[in-house]
Amino acid sequence: MTQEKKKNSFFLHWPWNVIVYIVLAVALRLFAIPVILVIMGIQKKNNPHGVEEGYCLSRTRKRLPEFLIALLLLFVSVALGALFFYEIRQPKDDWEMMDYVTLIIAGGGALLVGLGAIYEGVVSVRDSFFPAKSSLAKSIRNQLPHPEEAPPVTELFAMVDNDLKENGEWFDTICIGKEWVLGDSASRIDRIRAIFTVDKFHQHRTQTGIKTNRTLQLVLVDDCFQAAITTFRRPKELQAAADCLSFRVPSAFRGINGDYTNFLLKDEVERETFEREFQRKEALRASKRTMRNQ
Repeated sequence: MTQEKKKNSFFLHWPWNVIVYIVLAVALRLFAIPVILVIMGIQKKNNPHGVEEGYCLSRTRKRLPEFLIALLLLFVSVALGALFFYEIRQPKDDWEMMDYVTLIIAGGGALLVGLGAIYEGVVSVRDSFFPAKSSLAKSIRNQLPHPEEAPPVTELFAMVDNDLKENGEWFDTICIGKEWVLGDSASRIDRIRAIFTVDKFHQHRTQTGIKTNRTLQLVLVDDCFQAAITTFRRPKELQAAADCLSFRVPSAFRGINGDYTNFLLKDEVERETFEREFQRKEALRASKRTMRNQ
């Protein structure tokens, strides 16, 4: 415990970390990006799960590095736009097919990358500086019986944080409590109806050969058939998280890879049938627990 306190003493609290990033960006401009990323890495090492400022609030503010990615994308968009206007000003008499291809790629790329940069920048700033409007806060509200009567964001986050502090088990990027699951979004455990693990390899050719990527995701589907997807880095942690949730919700459906797309495609009658069967299994389990206790 003493070492943990000593380690967390080097944690740079909000909003001082942002002030440091802004000062570095003004002083060093683009050269500040690697320095800022190093500082963010130290921050993450000293405060891995966000216990210093609350798990939920820390999760929303971790979107801030995506703003740097948005700036890089915006820089790429400007460069492509400059190439587009350079090409379009060239004399049309000696144009070849490759010139038209370059013009289309530069123009289309500048537009798409620019739109992506703007969207990414707006979302990251919104989640970092306005947590009440963040996607995480929205996911918590949607899990409540009456979302329109949800309490302020501080109480929303405290509700999840308290459960995770008292009962939480961490599996890579996700924490499973007694009532809540905190991943890329929040899910109430009593509303989980299906648990899917995605572990896929993707191959694509590059100039140097074939590159392989691996997708690791945990997909949780609630009683309204809304999917919450969390990305993992380690396959063992993914499987352990799915097993832990299956222990908490034994009646939930289990599947792998593309099974969740078929599950989400159930029509209204199939969903109602599944829900009735789920409730029947849960009632039977509750009855058996009561008999064992007696």
